[in-house]
Amino acid sequence: MIPNGRDVVDGRGAAEILGISYKTWSNKGGAKAFGLRPLNEGRRTLLYDRAQVEAVRDGRELPVWPQGTREHPGDLLDEQDAADVLGVTYGALRHDRAVGRLPGWVDVCGVAHIKRATLDRVIAARPGRGVGGGRPRRSFQTRGSSSSVKPSAS
Repeated sequence: MIPNGRDVVDGRGAAEILGISYKTWSNKGGAKAFGLRPLNEGRRTLLYDRAQVEAVRDGRELPVWPQGTREHPGDLLDEQDAADVLGVTYGALRHDRAVGRLPGWVDVCGVAHIKRATLDRVIAARPGRGVGGGRPRRSFQTRGSSSSVKPSAS
């Protein structure tokens, strides 16, 4: 998740800001060598806060951002975060995105993100329980027969 109002860079962007090559960034151990934590740990493309990378470059103390459960409608969620918010699997979300059921995706450093407000609208527009679809209920009685009578074996 990219919190609202934060600018991010990927590893290549961080290396460029620091004035080193991406190969040097990788060889030194990336963000760990500079004391940076990615905003999206555990993802394939790690994203870093630009203000923190610039603070490392200038030798300043890293800005600390409030952590917690504060959710802003402008937060940008990646596909995994969006799937968690919607309560669906990652594959289901990817399918819905591919067929156009989830519009409004933006590309940030090669990673697709969607605003939390857009997901809130999607959740609000979902039909409620029992609004159709699904399998019909099974009927135990058919015309002209009773379900409580069992045929006898003679």
